[in-house]
Amino acid sequence: MSSKRHIRRKACKGKHRYTNAAEAQAAISGLHRRKGYQGYMQAYHCSFCGGYHFGHPPKSKRLTYR
Repeated sequence: MSSKRHIRRKACKGKHRYTNAAEAQAAISGLHRRKGYQGYMQAYHCSFCGGYHFGHPPKSKRLTYR
């Protein structure tokens, strides 16, 4: 069984941390400009590190965004 500390570390590993949602949203816009549209992405608050990350929403929530 994994420890909570290991889960917390793994949750943010390899992700860039943004200080606020606006900064994460600007990074999404920059990504779309550089690499073309990558599908719908959203910024979210990380309960482990207290910062913001962005990514594709879970499949269960994708239908509500269409």
